[in-house]
Amino acid sequence: MRPVTGRLHAQALDAPRFDALVDVVRHLGCVQSQLHDMALWGVSRRLQAATLADLQQAFGGGEVVRTHVLRPTWHLVAADDVHWLQALTAPRVRRLIQSTNRTIGLTDDVVERGVELVVEALSDGATLTRAELATVLDEAGLGLPGQAVAHVMMAAEIETLVANGPVRGKQHTYRLLAPRPVGLTRDEMLAEVARRYARGHGPVRDKDLAWWTSLTLTDSRRAIVLGELSPVVVDGTERWTLDEPVPAEVPPVMLLSNFDEYVSYARDADDYALIATSTDEVMRATGLLFVDGCLAGSWTRTLAARRVVVTVRPTVPVTARLRRGLEGEAAAFGRFVGLEPELRLVD
Repeated sequence: MRPVTGRLHAQALDAPRFDALVDVVRHLGCVQSQLHDMALWGVSRRLQAATLADLQQAFGGGEVVRTHVLRPTWHLVAADDVHWLQALTAPRVRRLIQSTNRTIGLTDDVVERGVELVVEALSDGATLTRAELATVLDEAGLGLPGQAVAHVMMAAEIETLVANGPVRGKQHTYRLLAPRPVGLTRDEMLAEVARRYARGHGPVRDKDLAWWTSLTLTDSRRAIVLGELSPVVVDGTERWTLDEPVPAEVPPVMLLSNFDEYVSYARDADDYALIATSTDEVMRATGLLFVDGCLAGSWTRTLAARRVVVTVRPTVPVTARLRRGLEGEAAAFGRFVGLEPELRLVD
């Protein structure tokens, strides 16, 4: 069995089988979310049926939050998972952020004061955008540039004080997180993160888990033992799985975000770039084309008043089968954003 077939089933990309945003996010552990609407497009692929408007409304309900967790990047995470995940992974992420803080001249004292001001501003259930919070910091005399404001917010996030709240227009807001006891020992957290990761991404390598969580390789290997994962050899490489890998019915064509968990489960994934002639080139795109589960090009979307233009750049010959698949994918994306789709193919 190719690694990709087992992972497609673990990722719920072979057939949608969830009913709610929080179910998908909890199954995958976290969902990388730099581009929020594209992260929700990835979630919709794993749901029975959902539009962008449906998922934005569900996100506003608070069962899922958007925050910096696992690594110094945005993720969607179930609200009842964020505290223990931060308790486990924040120490190393904090050190990475502090290193950058020193580079931009942001001191610990300023960060601490900034976090205090942010928490105060968000008290009593307030939701504010980053720009509004930057004004709060400026009026208090901190006067921080944009990157420094982002780092103050990140510091508040990894301390599980704040997270993104409802989207206001096209702007993310922040709100306070309700305090929640972690209730797990470190070994219990290690075991749980290994199980979550393997369930939604497996079969996996120990170094994949280390990268995804920012844990050390030693901690990753300990987590695999504590999580009681089972070894499985795939293409001559030892990997680890929570359940027996299930061969998947591979979708012939998929248009995914370049940050979809199918891609971002590992730093150097070895099983999806099997077709593309220039991986570096297509990975710079906002979307990736997969043919039979393997990377085969890139795509972009351009939103207009009444339509969405889906522009695809395949790195493989455009057969009748591929064209039909792309037409279906463009139609699905159009339904997701509520616009008439127009498919364009570019050599």
